Amino acid sequence: MHLINEQWILAHVIHRATIGHKKSFGHVFVIAGSQGKAGAAILCAKAALHAGCGIVTAMIPKEATIVLLEQCPEIMYVHESNIEQMDLNKFDAIVIGPGLGFSETAVSNLKYILDHFLGPVVIDADALTIVAKEISLLKSNHIITPHPGEFARLQGFDYHEEDRLVQAQNFVEKYPCVLVLKGSGTLVGSSEKGMMQNTTGNDGMATAGSGDVLAGIIGALCAQGYPLYNAATIGVYIHGLAGDNAVKKISKASLVAGDIITYLGEMRLID
Repeated sequence: MHLINEQWILAHVIHRATIGHKKSFGHVFVIAGSQGKAGAAILCAKAALHAGCGIVTAMIPKEATIVLLEQCPEIMYVHESNIEQMDLNKFDAIVIGPGLGFSETAVSNLKYILDHFLGPVVIDADALTIVAKEISLLKSNHIITPHPGEFARLQGFDYHEEDRLVQAQNFVEKYPCVLVLKGSGTLVGSSEKGMMQNTTGNDGMATAGSGDVLAGIIGALCAQGYPLYNAATIGVYIHGLAGDNAVKKISKASLVAGDIITYLGEMRLID
């Protein structure tokens, strides 16, 4: 198994085009949030914007609107609705799941996207719980980002830390998606590319919303044209590095997910 380190990242970064414009850097559609979990949508969308994509549109609950505009007025938004009448072709990548909930609309929107959208889809959080019941929906244009509990539901049996590598390898041999198995030393794998282990991050990042930020980062990299496997590997590396930069200045105990977004701006690896 190979390590995701700075040398690997530098060899695979697509440097930004100096003559690029906002559409050159991709348009991410974030479908996230529900009553009581609107913050997940804001964190995910904000992280996507700060990870280099040119445009972010978020489908958010109405209660999130004012906070979103106060925190990040650069993000466009629509309110939760059935997406079957939307033109999904204008988006370069979709992130779905953080704080999504399990309403009929959420479930139907997820199924529609997985059946009809041919671009990269990052599936996280509540969307993973829905997919676990219909795992045949997973395709080669999908990236899934489970924590151990979500991974156990996806594979249909208990997760064991000492067997995580074998379980991850078995999963990607069975299903065509890219797997990001979160935890200390996050694993990224696919049947074609094999398994890699991340070398950045710290225990301060074990905090609510950290995974929402990661999903947004990976979605942004997909929208910028990275192959799915590279978007996942670079995403987990810079997510962890931002957390490592944060704890040089603040304590691990006080670290929150928003700090990870703040410290993304201290690195220039993906410029």
